[in-house]
Amino acid sequence: MERYQQVEAQLDRSIRYSRKTESEGNTTVERAWYNGAGDPIKVAVERVSSAGRELTEYFSLNFDDPGAMFVLTRKETTHPDGGTQVDESRQYFGNDGKLLRELRKSGRFKQGEMLDTVRFPNTTVDLSKQPKDDRTEEQRAVAEYDFLSEPEKIASALKQAGPPEFDPFAGVTGDSAKYRVIHDTASPDGRYAVALGFTDNDIDWEGLKDPDFPGTYSANGWQPDNQPPDPGYGKIVNYVVDLTTCQILGTTNGDYFGTKQRYNHDQCDVTWSPDSKTFVEVTSWKWGYNRCTAGKISSAGKLLGPVDLGKYAEKTAQGFLATHKGQKYNGSIDISVATVTDAGVVNLTILGQGTSGDHKGDVFFSLNESVRIRETSSGLQLEAVSIHTSPEN
Repeated sequence: MERYQQVEAQLDRSIRYSRKTESEGNTTVERAWYNGAGDPIKVAVERVSSAGRELTEYFSLNFDDPGAMFVLTRKETTHPDGGTQVDESRQYFGNDGKLLRELRKSGRFKQGEMLDTVRFPNTTVDLSKQPKDDRTEEQRAVAEYDFLSEPEKIASALKQAGPPEFDPFAGVTGDSAKYRVIHDTASPDGRYAVALGFTDNDIDWEGLKDPDFPGTYSANGWQPDNQPPDPGYGKIVNYVVDLTTCQILGTTNGDYFGTKQRYNHDQCDVTWSPDSKTFVEVTSWKWGYNRCTAGKISSAGKLLGPVDLGKYAEKTAQGFLATHKGQKYNGSIDISVATVTDAGVVNLTILGQGTSGDHKGDVFFSLNESVRIRETSSGLQLEAVSIHTSPEN
């Protein structure tokens, strides 16, 4: 629901695509909203007929990876006396695509009355008492995937059909020639994102288009220990950009090489605080992380930082394990971020695991850490809040 509110707040400054079709007296309007990073944030389908109106709205943390999703369905049925019956359903799906919760409400309205259901209470559906599903596990999995992937298919089709019905970014250039935004890195309010760039700003982006993934860019053949990439644009840098102005605010100290959030085992994860001020960028490979940096957007819109959160977290972990008998700091080190709070507290997991031989895949240690990012007169500072062994370790 937090994500729902964040999306609703930015729709009037998002790119909107729309398509209207009519058939046998029925009208269908499909809409998709994209943020400045080119990621879909909401999809809606509205159907109107003589019997009434039906609206379905989809909200997801990531439409490209069907899973956690909120689906709002509203049906308005017209009655002979001019009144209207309104039935609403709110469905919450987990990361695994399973329905976790459903709320329903219904209301009857007189002719001319505003169709606002706010005064009607929600009823929680007892999912354990739903009719038995006789489909096979495979059939259910296919049906779930089709349902959860449908909004992404609609959004993609609308974008490909283009042009957008509304584009607040049209004509805004700023520093856009110097970078390309990395997908799925936008802040919750849709204003900021992390982008791919190079120290040499004279870049032939056409030459960096990835033929395997249309619409994306990558420094093909680049590896973390092999900078700069051919044909010599200088070193790879990751920028923080203001999507509303296309201005570069500064670098993250990250060095992710493409605009896809994930390439097989290589990926770039950016976690923002709910207020879109503090962020952590983690670039990683199959068995560990490459870089983990943090930064903050000041009240004046300036980038503060970056600070090396990975190095600090490792040092804290080493100190903790040194005081615990039998615990050693070894293996390939991986870092994953769970949350970043508005107060600047980063909750992360640091993991040591084997990558080869008899210990390949073995977990040597797993620690949960909380680190606070403080704004001081001399810049951002890191301080440990807590550290303890993960329950599963």
